[in-house]
Amino acid sequence: LRPRQILSLAGIAIILTGCFSTVPTGYTGIVTTFGKVENFTLEAGFHMISPVQDVILMDNREQKKSFNFSAFSSDIQQVDVMGSVNYNIDKSTAMVLYKEVGTGYFDVLISPRMLENTKAVFSRYSAENLVASRDVLSTQILEKMQEDMKPYGIRVISVAIEDLDFTDSFTNAV
Repeated sequence: LRPRQILSLAGIAIILTGCFSTVPTGYTGIVTTFGKVENFTLEAGFHMISPVQDVILMDNREQKKSFNFSAFSSDIQQVDVMGSVNYNIDKSTAMVLYKEVGTGYFDVLISPRMLENTKAVFSRYSAENLVASRDVLSTQILEKMQEDMKPYGIRVISVAIEDLDFTDSFTNAV
C-alpha cells in the first residue's frame, strides 16, 4: 500500500467510527444534529448514527441525592433539615426534559422545589411537633414533589427526613 492509500483508509476508518454509538443499559440516548434535538431517542444497545449527530446519555435509573436546608417551624424556630430524595426520569419524556432543561435538571428543578416544599411543609408545624412527625413530613413533601415534577417526566420515588437539628438556644431551652 502507498502512503496515500493508507491515509485514505485511515480517514475512512475515522469517519466510520463516528457513525456508531452505544447506549448503556439504564440510559436513554438523546440524539442531536448540530445541536438540535431530534424527535426520537435511542434505547440501550449499539446504534448507527450520522457522523454529524451526537448522542447525549440521560440516566433513567433510580438516583439518590442528599439535601441540607434550613427551615422555620410555625413558632419561628430555625431547624436544619438533612435528608435525601430518590427519583428517576421517564424514558419517554427524557428528550423533552433534555431539550427544555438539559442534563442539570436536579439543580435546576428538583433542588429548588425540595427547598420550597420543605419550607412550606415545616412552616405548618411547631418545633415540638416536627421531631415526632418525621414520617408525616416526608409524606407531605413527597406528595408536593411528585405533583411538581410530574410535568417534567421526573418521578419522585421517596423523600426521607434523616436528621433535624435545632439551634443551641432552642435545644437548651427545651
